[in-house]
Amino acid sequence: MPSYAISADLVQGIAKLKGQLTDGTTVKAELRTIKVTPKYPYKHAFMWGGDETAVPKTVITAIDVRIGSEKIFVPLSAYSDLGDPHQTSLENMEHGFKLIITGGDAAVSYKAVLVFDKENIQRRKVTHGEFPDEVWEETVYSFISKDDER
Repeated sequence: MPSYAISADLVQGIAKLKGQLTDGTTVKAELRTIKVTPKYPYKHAFMWGGDETAVPKTVITAIDVRIGSEKIFVPLSAYSDLGDPHQTSLENMEHGFKLIITGGDAAVSYKAVLVFDKENIQRRKVTHGEFPDEVWEETVYSFISKDDER
């Protein structure tokens, strides 16, 4: 059970969240979207929140995460295919936190869970809203720790 769960709806293309890790360190996350225009270059690519005949109305353009005063790198691959996000939330874990994004509607709904430790994003799992056990995608990230003495 998380010690906190904070959520925010996207309002005018922005959602801002603020919480604390189990050690009291502040966590801030900001998610930004843009409207998809007819000139959007990736309209023929698969996107969560869209289907073969219609692209999502909005896409995530940035996710900014800060743990304390440190900005955490969030790669484009963690969010660039997430369309029509509606809500985002932070959920505390023993050694980090989850940033959860829900989006799409009905047959194209999804839930994306981005898992962070205290330094980096660790993984991302996106599941289909109606068939989460049958339709999903998972990415694992690997980074050199700040404490590595190489």
